Formats: sequence, C-alpha cells, structure tokens
Amino acid sequence: MKKLLRSLFILLFVASTVAAQNRTITGTVTSKEDGLPIPGVSVKVKGTNIGASTTANGKFTLSVPANATALEFSSIGFGTQTVNIGSSSTVNASLSSDSKDLTEVVVTGYGVQKRGEITGSTASVKGADIAQRPAQSFEQSLGGRAAGVQITVPSGLLNAPPVFRIRGVNSISLSSQPLIVVDGVVMQTGNFSGSAAGGNPLASINPNDIESIDIGKDAAATAIYGSRAANGVVFITTKKGKTGAPRVSYDFYTGWNTPTRLPKTLNATQYTDYKNIAVQNALAINPGSFPATTKFNLNYDANGNLIDTDWNDIIYRTGVSQNHNVSISGGTESTKYYLGAGYTDQQGIIQKNDFKRANILLNVDSKINDYLTVGGKLSYSDEKNLAAVSSGSQAGEAYGSAGLGRLALVNAPSVAPYLNNGALNIIGSNLGAMGSVVPGGQAGFNNPAYLLENARSNTFFTHVQSNAYVQVNPFKWLNLRSLYGIDNILTDNDIFQPPLHGDGQANVGNAFGTFAKDRSWTWTNTIQASQTFSNHSFDILLGNEQQRRTGLGFGIQRSGLSDLAYTVVQAGFTTNNPSGGYLGENYLLSFFGRLNYDYKKKYFLSANIRQDEYSSLGEKKGIFYGFSAGWEITKEDFWASSGLNNVFSSFKIRGSHGKVGNISGIGDFDANSTYGSGLFGGAPSLVFNSAGNNTLTWETSKKTDVGFNFGVLKERLNVEFAYYRSNIDGLILRVPEAPSTGLPNNILANVGSMYNKGVELTINGAPVQSGSFTWNSSFNINFNKNEVTALAPGLTQILALTGSGTTGESPNRTAVGYPVGYLYVVRTGGADPATGRRIFYDQSGRAVTYQHIVPAVPT
Repeated sequence: MKKLLRSLFILLFVASTVAAQNRTITGTVTSKEDGLPIPGVSVKVKGTNIGASTTANGKFTLSVPANATALEFSSIGFGTQTVNIGSSSTVNASLSSDSKDLTEVVVTGYGVQKRGEITGSTASVKGADIAQRPAQSFEQSLGGRAAGVQITVPSGLLNAPPVFRIRGVNSISLSSQPLIVVDGVVMQTGNFSGSAAGGNPLASINPNDIESIDIGKDAAATAIYGSRAANGVVFITTKKGKTGAPRVSYDFYTGWNTPTRLPKTLNATQYTDYKNIAVQNALAINPGSFPATTKFNLNYDANGNLIDTDWNDIIYRTGVSQNHNVSISGGTESTKYYLGAGYTDQQGIIQKNDFKRANILLNVDSKINDYLTVGGKLSYSDEKNLAAVSSGSQAGEAYGSAGLGRLALVNAPSVAPYLNNGALNIIGSNLGAMGSVVPGGQAGFNNPAYLLENARSNTFFTHVQSNAYVQVNPFKWLNLRSLYGIDNILTDNDIFQPPLHGDGQANVGNAFGTFAKDRSWTWTNTIQASQTFSNHSFDILLGNEQQRRTGLGFGIQRSGLSDLAYTVVQAGFTTNNPSGGYLGENYLLSFFGRLNYDYKKKYFLSANIRQDEYSSLGEKKGIFYGFSAGWEITKEDFWASSGLNNVFSSFKIRGSHGKVGNISGIGDFDANSTYGSGLFGGAPSLVFNSAGNNTLTWETSKKTDVGFNFGVLKERLNVEFAYYRSNIDGLILRVPEAPSTGLPNNILANVGSMYNKGVELTINGAPVQSGSFTWNSSFNINFNKNEVTALAPGLTQILALTGSGTTGESPNRTAVGYPVGYLYVVRTGGADPATGRRIFYDQSGRAVTYQHIVPAVPT
C-alpha cells in the first residue's frame, strides 16, 4: 500500500511539473483588410507540430511549451505570419490576403497542388467572385475572369446553356464544351430541354455554394482525364465545413433585367409609305403582277385612334429577379459539415419566360481516427424553366412563330394585337385596303399576344448529385481513396400549341408530354504516395475509374383537339404519335497515373498518362499523356546575388506537351450500323439506315504550351504569359460514299484536321492595401487563331445554315484555310441612291446591282 501511494505521488508530481512547464496562450486572428475574424486559421508553435485552429469568431486557445518563442499563423488565401510570444499570454494576429499566394492550394485531377509547384497552365476563380454576379449558372459568371476562357450567351432565354470554350473551337462536328468535374465527379452537360425553354444542367449548382473554380487548359493540367480533356477541364469545389461553432449565413438580393438596344422598327405611317413605294417599284419591274390600284392605308380603331403597334412592347418586359441563400456550417476537429439551401426566382426579358430553382447541398467529412476518414455529399435541385414559344430571333422562319424576337420585326405596325371588341386578333385584320395582294389581313400573321397567353413550352428538372468516399492513411505518406458518385437528371417537358392560332392551328392543336431519365455513376479508386528525401520530393498517383451513363426517353404527341377548351396532353385528341423516344448507354473504363517531382522547390517535373476504353467507339482503346517542366529562377544563387530578389518574389518558366482526346458529342451507337422498321410487300421488315465504322475513334489534340509567370512586391502583383498551339487530328466528319458501295449517303470517319494557336496574358494585383481598404484589379487578354487544314476527301466545304434548307439567311462556312464556321456572306456596297436597289460586290470585287426578280430567259 505504501508503494502504491508513493507511486501515485511521484506520478502527480511529474504531471504537475510538466503542466508547470507549459502555459496557455489565447488570441484572435482577424483580416487586415476588413478587421473581421478569420475562422479555420492554423496556429502552430514555430518549429513544432503543436497547434490549433481558430473558431468561427477567430479565437484560439493553445497550450505551448515554456521555451516556445513564436507562433505561426497560416490560412489559404492569406499570407503566413509569425508573431513572437514574449511573456504575454495573449497573442493576436492580423493576416493580409495575398492576391496570388504561392502556397494556395489549386484543385487538379484527382488531387491538389500548391500554386507555386504547378507546371501546367491553369486559372483559378474564387467562389465569392462568382456569387457576386447574379446568373442562372456559374459559367455565365466566368466571362472575363480567366484568359482563354470564352463564355457566350446565345440568346436572352433564361437558362439557355451558354457557349463555353477554352482556347478556341476544338471540333467541327463534336462539342467544344469543357469537361466539368464537381467535387471529383464528372457532371453531365449539354441542353437537356425538350421544349422552347432553357435546359442547362449546370444551373443546378448554386453559385453561392461554390468555394472555388480551377480551370485546366493545357495537356499537363488535363491529360489525367485522357479522352475527355481536349476541350479543357473545369474543377468545381463546393463549400465544406470548418472547425468551430455553428456559423449561420443568409443573403438576399433582388434585381431587374431590362432589354436594351432593341432593333428600331418603323411606325405605322413610315411602314405604309415604304410599302406603297415597294408596290410601285414592283409594278415597274414586273407590270401586271397585281392591280395598279393596290395601296396600303393607315388604320384606325373603333375610337378613331391610329393603329400603331410597337410589337416590342407586347413581347419584351422588365424582369424582376430575387435570390435567397442560407447556410449553416461548422464542426469539430473530427467532423465538419456544411448545409446550404437556396431559392431563385428570375423573370426573363421575354414575357412568360421564367426560371425558378430550389436547391439544397449537404457536405459532411468525418475523421474516424488517425487512419480513416469518410465523407459524402448530397445535392438536390428542383427547377422550372418556363416559356410560351421560342424566344429567339430565328432566321429563315419567314412568318412562323418560331422566334418571338422575330415576330417583333416582321409583324406590321398597322395590325393591332386586339380587335375592336377586345378579343385577341388571330386573323391579321385591321391592315387596311390591300387590293388583291392579301385581302383583309397580313400574310402569315402570328399574334405574339395570343401565343403568350395561350401557348406554353415548359421544362421541369429534378437533378440529384451525390457522392461518398472512404480515405485510408496507413502512413503519413500514403493515401488510399475510393469515391463513388452519381449524377441523375429527370426531365419533364410540357408543350401545348393552341388550335386556333400559331403552330398548332394546322393540326387543330398540338400537345406534347415527354419524359427523360439521364443517369450517370462514377467510381474512382486511387492510391497516392508523397515523400521527400533530402532535397528531392516525389508525389505518385495511380488510379482506376469507371463511368456508366444511361439515357431513356419516351412520350407522346397528340393533335386534333376534340374540345377547344382542352389544354393538356391528357385531354381528348384524335391523333396520337410517339415523341421524344430514345435509349442509350455507354461505359468508360480507365487506368491512369501521375508523377510530380521537384528538387529544392526549384526544378519541377510532372508526367501524366491515362488509358481509356470507351464502348461507343470502333477502336475503343486509347492512350493519352502529358508532361511538363518548370524552373523557379528565384531559388538560384545567381538570382539573389544579382539583387533581382528585391524586385521579384517569384519567377517561373514552364513548358508542357501532351496528347488528349475528345468524345463529347459522339453518339452511343455511331460506330455501329443501324436499322429501322419498314414495310416490304406489305409485311414488316427492317430497313438499313446507316453504315457503321469499326475504326471510328477519338478526335485527338496534341497540345504544346510554353510560358512564364512572376510576382513582385511579395506577390501583390502577378503576371502570367503563355503561348500555346493545339494540333487537332482525326476530326469526325461524314464522308460521302459512292453509290456503288451500296452504303446509304455517308459514314462517320476520322478524316479532318485543324489547329488553334494563340497567346494569353493575365495580370492580377492589389495596388492598394491600406488598413481596412483593399483595391484588387485583374486584367486578361487572349488572341486565338483557328484554321481548318483538312476535311473529308472530296469535300471542299461544310455549310451550316441558320434557317431551313437553302433559305438560311446567315450561312456559316467551314473550309480548308479558314476558321471553323466563319460567316459566309456577300459584301454590301450600300444602296443605289437613284433606284434604291442594294449594291453588292461579287468575287472579283465588281459592284453589282441586286435584282429581286430575274426575267425568264426566252426559249
């Protein structure tokens, strides 16, 4: 018993002695720019692994050894600061944000890297910068944020997928849309709408939930994704929880969208005058084409007021938008969480064009012990994309209702949207005396007021994205990770075209009800080892990935309303036809690896390789690669001795080369011969539709990139320059086949080629950092040249008309020696002041007077 008491006394004495040798330090960490507390800051005793993190209010408590002299404070996006402890028990820190912190972590394929160690061409955008620009989808806010990234919104239609390109057009027949990777899982992209409304699946990501966006542009940054990397890769990281007490955030904004710079149209008086001049000119060219007494007159309503309709007022509006976001985040050292919810209600500049989204995001990460970490994500979005009919101004549609914007241009101002009795005008009357041309009305009149009130073309989305991961760290230098993710989109299209007017008139009403299920799952397994031996650092990644996508669509088109009061597809119709049917499936199996090496953080080497096997191709297997090197000159002794280190805080020269592929837009069965149903002698049979090609494979891009980047004034100013060239081969085109082959029309083959080359310049800086005021500026510019170098044998050009058949008004032409899809038009010379006829220039540059009616050649 005495021995036991003696042992307890010694143990307590030792423990009290150790406790007496430590002391407790408390403090608060704030931002130097705005004075606000910074949560999640790492606080460590200098030279040790003893540390803690700040709470949501920026406070920390840390037990430090008696011989501790200083604390180190660090956080992503802020510069590292060292503060001496002295004899004080309170140590506060004020961190300055770095415009381009070299220790900032950048998301790359299947991992992260410090910015200062990257040798590929990348660009990063903070989530806060995206959230400040209200938009339906995040990519609309990327415009102007990164060099070489081009975002073009094709129309004023809400949630229409924007044209998203990185370093130019990378294909003629396939998509140039970059690969989108959200929290490690590839996301489905494209236009999933089956109606006149928008259908961008990327809009399911609430911009307020985005932590960062990193963009890979060259082969070094993208080759780890192999056959899908030719168009670039965009890595999106959503917000996660940080250690500390629960932190609740709510923000709200409202705004207005007003159409500007609408085309000016003639008023009723001007329109009537010009139409009468046109009548006289037509009679002069072709006498007897219609009675000489034909004349357009002004019209008046029942109250004697001149009918002078500005159709822009009927079609356009000032749209009101509102957005609500709320989130709660926090956690302990072992478990962290983020829960965000949002609601968006936006009105477009076109009447009846609305976008509504309700979404929720949950991210949870839990460290079970020192060796095991698990986590997951659940994202749910419910969207309504509403429209009446097509909203754009579509060329080649004549007087069709396809394009409300076009109706504002072609409808006569002498026609009233409403009749004298207040009913909607659906016959184009009130136009005035027109002789025998169009008695009593406008030819092909479509009243947008009627269509906006009675027609609809809506798409509803349910979008679920989820993933779960398990990460095992048996040693500090070894990481094993398995990630499984899904991306499921359910689409419901509801279209009604009224029977009395518009596109549904010929069929006495049309109703469409179509449904689609597009599902994708991805399973990724990686093993990563990171070690430093003396001055040599290695990071090795090996992995396997599988992805399967399935698509199923079905629906019905019904026409011939039995009762004009019906407006839904379930009502009584006389004719039923299938609509929106499709069935597809593809599978991608991949193996990949990466090696990153550096010596003294001075010389950097990186290499990526990936083998893909894709079910939709004839030649299914392909190998893709990328390698790069970098040299941080400021680490050299001669640099310091020259005094340049007093100006440049960093200066890196880098270069990369590699081969990547493109399968975005390849059909699931494009490599196979297909058959359709038909009749032979009255009996059911199969009809040969298209010939397959068992050698069809990926389009490939060989990319070369060289450049440099440097920072001055301790990274307050950063400059990045790059020259790039991408040689694209194996472009998939339709090759015409001779009738003697017995093949229908043409087959798909890898026959074309082209290139992109250009330069990029990016300048980021914080010219003013004074107290609580910081001024950040950014500038970027890009010059890109695209040229087609080969098409299919015997094919000299590819014409894409924006209208129907050969009547398109704006043909785009693709030909050898020219860019893809350049505008192919006649150069105008204005109008002949004597006759009013249009003058244009022919191929030889000779001025030619336009003749609308060409006299017949005598026989």
